[in-house]
Amino acid sequence: MNATYTGLADYNTGVFNPTRTAALRAVIDDVNGDGKFTVDEVREFSIPYVSISPWLMEQYGRCGSEDGARWCLEAFSYTGGNNLSFEASAGYRDFDASTWSKATSGQSAYYAFHYTDGTGATSYEGFKWTPETRLTLTVTPPVPEPATYAMLGAGLGAVALMARRRRKQ
Repeated sequence: MNATYTGLADYNTGVFNPTRTAALRAVIDDVNGDGKFTVDEVREFSIPYVSISPWLMEQYGRCGSEDGARWCLEAFSYTGGNNLSFEASAGYRDFDASTWSKATSGQSAYYAFHYTDGTGATSYEGFKWTPETRLTLTVTPPVPEPATYAMLGAGLGAVALMARRRRKQ
């Protein structure tokens, strides 16, 4: 699934930019085949400032932490049309600094940086949705795996073999 949000406001100033865009990418396994996607069907999630790789989601789940990094895809829902909602966060902390990113559909997406040693302040950058923000959504139908084609070929071969045997008799 690919989505593009067009027309966003600056996170700090609130100034609307009608040409500013943000692209969302989600890899989804529609387990029940209903064309509606839930948080448990998402295998990868990415939007500016927040990215959760398929490796992390496969190894640790949609929320977790490892070696100072933390991430969570709290919510995700697509019910058809332009009905897409999500909430995701990611961050990293070490001895000198920490970062935190959060994206919530219809609200904002931002990146925060903070020195953890007490020598600096927190800075933010990002964008906010506005009533003028528009969503363009593309849901790509699943591509069959090679094993699916192999099974189809084997099945067709078996049918052809049976027809040939029947014709000989």
